[in-house]
Amino acid sequence: MLVLGLIGVSVPAHAQSTFGSIVGVVHDATQAVVPGASINIRRLEDNSVRSTTSDQNGSFEFVNLKPGNYSLSAHADGFADFQVPSTELTSRQTLRIDVTVGVKSQSVTVEVADTVAVINTENAMISDSKDNQQITQLPLNNRAATTSPLAALSLSPNVQQDSSGNIALDGASSAMVNFSVDGISTANVRQNGALQDAYPSQEGISAVRVTSFNNSAEFSQVGDVTFTTKSGTSQYHGTLFEYLQNDALDADPYGFNGKSPKHFNTFGGSFGSPLSVPHLYNGKDKTFFFFDYEGNRRSTAVAEQFLVPTQAERTGDLSALGVTTPITNINPTATALLTYYPLPNVTG
Repeated sequence: MLVLGLIGVSVPAHAQSTFGSIVGVVHDATQAVVPGASINIRRLEDNSVRSTTSDQNGSFEFVNLKPGNYSLSAHADGFADFQVPSTELTSRQTLRIDVTVGVKSQSVTVEVADTVAVINTENAMISDSKDNQQITQLPLNNRAATTSPLAALSLSPNVQQDSSGNIALDGASSAMVNFSVDGISTANVRQNGALQDAYPSQEGISAVRVTSFNNSAEFSQVGDVTFTTKSGTSQYHGTLFEYLQNDALDADPYGFNGKSPKHFNTFGGSFGSPLSVPHLYNGKDKTFFFFDYEGNRRSTAVAEQFLVPTQAERTGDLSALGVTTPITNINPTATALLTYYPLPNVTG
């Protein structure tokens, strides 16, 4: 069973481990840079807004951004406004959004729906990111064996396993992989790999990012696995789930006439929203909470098969085993007749 409750306030964050950046350059239609343009971004989950101005080279940068979905708008005097309604920023990602503004002839706004390149052009990192929907809906039957979100790592093409089953990245050993949750290290310092019980429920995971090549020196390891958790937003949102296994859904095991009893349920859900107290405090766009619960109920048995001697074998008749030539010897000090049967020769 795992319970996680979080309350958050929208204040500027200064940690480096899981946050990302949005960068870009403002050009006009002739590809000349536009300095002094006003750039605004808004995180759609909590409606927090940040602003900056393009420098003399037309460049702008937003750093220490929480993962999530962002909208971007740009305004420059004498040019049409530019908007990106929504784009996703994953943990530790540097996302480039270049702005091209046209000459303003009327009240016109240029809206761009697809600005993110499939190939990372900002650095030489090779990484893979999976959000919660991909983790829970892709064919990963981890709830049958464990509720740890570490099982979701098998979905990443960058992950290999060494001879002991430990996670390895970029051809390095498992001891050279860093693990963290929201920037807090969860690496097992006594044994290679991750701490198995240091993770929230899979339902509380927002995304997992695996960096397997040219990792930043900030993390001191060849590879890095970063989990980020969900948080409350300006909208009410939640989930419910149940995973069920029982013997009614199973076939008879080979060699048995019936099934052993089994009852296995994993269930729970999550809920997040603004934190508000009627007539006292309205936390919309300012204060949020998130709650996550997962419970497990398991009652299982394992079918086992044993061979016992037949009644004839108990009385000394081993002919059913292929023994046909008995050797008899009488122990003069005992009252019982001992009969020895040589076993047939077995080759192979």
